[in-house]
Amino acid sequence: MLDILEKEEQTVEVDDDHAYEIKEYLSLLDLLMEIDRLHFTNVSDAGKKTVITQPGLRYAQTEALVNSLLLDEKFNLLSIVERNRVLERVMSTIKGRMMEDIVLLETKLANLDKQVFQLQFAVGEFDMVIHDPKALTCEIFEIKYSEKVVPEQYRHLVNGEKCAETEHRFGTITNKAVIYRGEKTVSDDINYLNVEEYLKSFSNQS
Repeated sequence: MLDILEKEEQTVEVDDDHAYEIKEYLSLLDLLMEIDRLHFTNVSDAGKKTVITQPGLRYAQTEALVNSLLLDEKFNLLSIVERNRVLERVMSTIKGRMMEDIVLLETKLANLDKQVFQLQFAVGEFDMVIHDPKALTCEIFEIKYSEKVVPEQYRHLVNGEKCAETEHRFGTITNKAVIYRGEKTVSDDINYLNVEEYLKSFSNQS
């Protein structure tokens, strides 16, 4: 984007050791935080989801990606309708990930006495679980970058087998909710929470 001359000669290959050092450095600057990602099919197979604590960084990456697409010759061979469809999909996907990261991060920081993580099943996952190890209870969530209520959004939350397995491992499920951009409502006993109101509730607690 900066039209740097001889940029190929300035390219540095980043191996696993370099990537680890960069990640550690960004963590020390509080730019990254890790959220646990538990796998139900293998209890010992626990992973991590790296969350960028500054949404502006993620958005800057998105802008760079969009700008590079706009300069790509093959991309510009597409019709304007196709180009717009691709760009809208890119922006929607990135904004959805940003929203998920923000919700996970703020929930974890507001619930230091609880476990906040993602729960992966053989098929599907809960985008967020809040587990209270003292009360032996948990809350399960889906996080959607949408303003509409659609049954497909909470299909995992109402899956009897997934819920039974979750309760066996983490205790009684006290809340099933979808966090989205629409109005607060209830659908099929699933609570729909507006993301802005959800995040503001943490500031009201402090």
